[in-house]
Amino acid sequence: MVENNTVIYNSTGKLKRVFLGKPTYHANIPVSDVARDLMDSGLNYEFADKIQQHKELEDVFRQLDIEICWVEVEPEKLPWQMFTRDFGVNSPDGILVGRFRYLERKGEEIAAKRTLEKLSEKVLPKQISKGAMEGGDSFWLNEEILVIGNGNRSTYSGFDDARRILAENGKRVYVIEFLSKWNHLDNNFGPLADKLAIVNIDAVPDYFIGMLDALGWELIKVPGEYGRTCEINVLALGEDRVLSFRGNRLNDAMKAHGLEVYDPDYSIFIANGGGIHCSTFELERER
Repeated sequence: MVENNTVIYNSTGKLKRVFLGKPTYHANIPVSDVARDLMDSGLNYEFADKIQQHKELEDVFRQLDIEICWVEVEPEKLPWQMFTRDFGVNSPDGILVGRFRYLERKGEEIAAKRTLEKLSEKVLPKQISKGAMEGGDSFWLNEEILVIGNGNRSTYSGFDDARRILAENGKRVYVIEFLSKWNHLDNNFGPLADKLAIVNIDAVPDYFIGMLDALGWELIKVPGEYGRTCEINVLALGEDRVLSFRGNRLNDAMKAHGLEVYDPDYSIFIANGGGIHCSTFELERER
């Protein structure tokens, strides 16, 4: 069987193929402070509105001729399976399947791996088997360096497992520590274009800022209020294009840096604590 070109070299190259999940069984589950606050409020959303908003997201990819592949949502019917980001991380050598920390999301990695194998995507033979490592904590800074956040969701033993596995292909992995209230790294660090990113300076440690500076990154520094509203949680599309959402207060800042910003209505999922980056998994990016 011929494998697809399942590969990414960084977090900002031109996106060619993306892995999405339909919100068919979407329901809020208490895996972050934002999600718990929404549950406490008792607010619910209509299924038809969820479908419509997700279609707006899909339409951006169709408009840009980015191929969409779909994760199977049966038979598991998991409530957050549409947030395809977190089951693992792609790499220059194929997909590393991760491991969830919380029981409510366990099983998503099984559904994703099964679907990817059916689609003939390249999956690394080893996967995370210790602790937790989630895709929302994982970013490639370049072809050789992966950073993994250690906040609410990924753990040190998961980080060590990823480092061991990826070292076999000559890759380096570093842990970025922050308080659990900030949830995933992708709520606090958002690559936008080549060597350009938004960063929550109230969340990430100084050594991460120093690392990015040493690698030549330009940073749009914002305060912590943006870290809990998914406004940093955006997806670089390559060629100076960014997928954000309508009402994101950082859209103007991104435009001021010469970026073309796409902004579908995604308010329902944002309210649940799941942003644009959470909802997308890159299958293929150019260098």
